[in-house]
Parts: sequence; structure tokens; C-alpha cells
Amino acid sequence: MVNFYSLIKVYYFPASGHAFYKERKRRVGLFFTILLLLIKAKFSNEKEVKVRLFGFEVSANSPQTLLLLVKEIFIDQVYHFHASHPAPKIIDAGANVGISVLYFKSLYPNAQIIAIEPNPMALQYLEKNISQNFLEGVRVEKACISDKVGKEKFYYSNKINIANASLFAEIGKDYLMEVDSLLLSDFLSEDVYDLVKIDIEGAERQVLKELKTSGKLQKSKRYIIEYHYAPDYLKDSLQEIQETFSEAGFSSRITGDDRDKLLNFEYSPYFGGKKL
Repeated sequence: MVNFYSLIKVYYFPASGHAFYKERKRRVGLFFTILLLLIKAKFSNEKEVKVRLFGFEVSANSPQTLLLLVKEIFIDQVYHFHASHPAPKIIDAGANVGISVLYFKSLYPNAQIIAIEPNPMALQYLEKNISQNFLEGVRVEKACISDKVGKEKFYYSNKINIANASLFAEIGKDYLMEVDSLLLSDFLSEDVYDLVKIDIEGAERQVLKELKTSGKLQKSKRYIIEYHYAPDYLKDSLQEIQETFSEAGFSSRITGDDRDKLLNFEYSPYFGGKKL
């Protein structure tokens, strides 16, 4: 049986407050779309899904994946930020199936986005969500970001667990492949960015260490980093990340629990850090 508490309280009411759903007709459509996703998640979660949400045609590998991502990104708005102009430049490292790209385009239709994703399972939906919505100003990089240019071992899970992918075997457990690896600092050498969003499942420490060494950390005004529970050998990485940004003059805001945190860093020239 479908959980109507989730339908109404968790999804419908928060989503219906979005600007796109001001019209009653659209809110009715939202209700039945969420109901359909909850039914499919319960009875046929292994099948890919395509629905219309927040003004976009949205495809994903499974209804459960889509519900989780829509809840986090569109309803909870974990990546919300204020830009000083209508066409912000954004790097989306770990774009997954592209829900974050759609969200950034809903905030700023003229945003220029670099979407970086190495997971072959996710890439097909990322590209589909870009193409079927005729998005302009989005460049896809089929690679991971790391602390070196070349190749990295990449571990990923089956189609249902599409988010379980990482440079670490403890996170992505089912399959192994080699992927191209790029430096975040090389992208930041191209221009000054308004936002760098990072969701790279455990590789944050090595990426940010290289970025600090390169002297390019301040080439983005803001960073939003999803910090997930890490293996024991990465247990000190959160403190290192905080120190790296503090020393560079970024203020911070951290939310979440013991396992998963959302790190927001915004460059503040007078915060007290030294210029790199």
C-alpha cells in the first residue's frame, strides 16, 4: 500500500510551494505524478522512469532514485545559492543523472554549467535530461575529478544503486572500470566561477588538497560539498577540508548528522584568511 503520509507531507506539500506550481492545474498534476512514482517505487522499482516535474521532462534509472533526488535537490533545495548576476558559472562535480543540473537551470536559466560525471550508469540519464529539455550552456565531462590527470580505478554498483559509485571500493562495490581523471584546478584556471558543487563520494580530501596546492581555491566564490560517511582512513578529512577553506578566507556553514553533512563555503575577503 502507498504511504500517503509520504505522498502528502514529505513530497506534495513542500513541492507545491515551488513557484512553478502556483497554478492549481499544475498542483493537481504534481499530486498524481508523485503518486505514480510512489506506486512504481513499491511495485516496479527496477524499471527506469520518465515524468514531468518542476517544468522539466525528468528521466532516471528508477522511481526510488528519482524521488530521493527530487526530495533532496528540488524540495529541500540543498544546492540553493544566490548569484549576483543572471548567468552564473557553475561546476557540478558529481552530476549523477542531472537533477542538480535541472535545479540550477530552474534557478538561473542562463547559467553556464560544466557537469562532470564518470559513472556510465548515470551518464546516460544525465545526457538524456539535458537533451530532452533542450538545455543550452551545459557541457558534460565524462570523467572523474581527482588529484591527477590520467586514469583512475572507478567502482560502481548496479543500475538500481546508481548513486553508489566512487574511487573507493568500499563505496562502489559491484563493478570496476578505468575512467579518465581530471583536475578541478584546471577547470578553475579557465575562469572565475560562482559555484562549485562537489558530490564525489569520498574523494573530496585529495581533490581539495590538490586545489589548495594549485592556488586556485579562490577562483570560485562558493563551494557546496556533500560530505558522506568515510572509511576509517579518511576520518580526518572533514577537519582538513574546514581548515583548507578557513585559511583561504572562506566562511562556512555546516549542516547534517554524524554520517552525512552538507558543507557550504563562501569566499569572504575580510573573513581573516590569507590570499593564496
